[in-house]
Formats: sequence, structure tokens, C-alpha cells
Amino acid sequence: MIWSDKGFLLTKIPYQENSIIANFYTKNHGKTAGIIYGATSKKIKNYLQKGNELYLEYHSKNENSLGYFKIEIIKPYTSIFFSEKKKLSCIVSMLELVKILTVDAQENQKIYNLLYEFFKILNKDNWPIDYVYW
Repeated sequence: MIWSDKGFLLTKIPYQENSIIANFYTKNHGKTAGIIYGATSKKIKNYLQKGNELYLEYHSKNENSLGYFKIEIIKPYTSIFFSEKKKLSCIVSMLELVKILTVDAQENQKIYNLLYEFFKILNKDNWPIDYVYW
């Protein structure tokens, strides 16, 4: 099974020596987990920050087995807010909510669009009010 999509990085867990197991929320495939080989290399690890939007190519033997990702960066959202502690806390809490409240492999483009809109909200002057209503 091979598919391509774009998604936001929700979590990453170290796996073996140079790899990670990553959870993404994708536009057309919902929440998906997979291995990223070589994720600790200098080339890749810089843009594997939670909340970044990445282009994903997923490969697995079947639907029930854990596959692996080939990735490319689309937009590094999180790195823009590294110097702003409150916004980073909001990003982390939002990603945890999505991780906890969504079902694996269930497509929901409304949630994906909400994630996309969330980063637009953080660039506004009155972002705390918009965050609460988000």
C-alpha cells in the first residue's frame, strides 16, 4: 500500500538508533503512524518539529502493518514561534488534543483545516481571543 498526502507532525518517538516513530494528522488519511528512517540525520531532524507541515509518502505491506514515511518539508510553522513561550504552549496543547481526540485512519478534512487555520490565528495581534474561540 502506497499513498501520498500532506500532514502535520503530532508526535515523534525515538526508535532504534537513527529512526523515529511519527504520528501525523494528514488531509486525506487522518491520523497515521509510521517509521521515519534516518530521522536523526542533520538533513532531516531540523524540520521534524511538532506542528510542521510535511509532504508524506507512505509505504506499507498492508493496512494492518506499520509502514514507513518518506518526507519533505512544506512549511515550518513551529520554528516561527520558538521565541514565544505562550504560543509554543498553545501549539503543544493543540497537537495533544488532536492526538487524543481523533481516531486512527479516519479522514476528517475539517480537523485538518482547523489545524491550518490555527497557525494563521497565531500570527494575529489578538490571537489569545481567537485561540479561545478556535
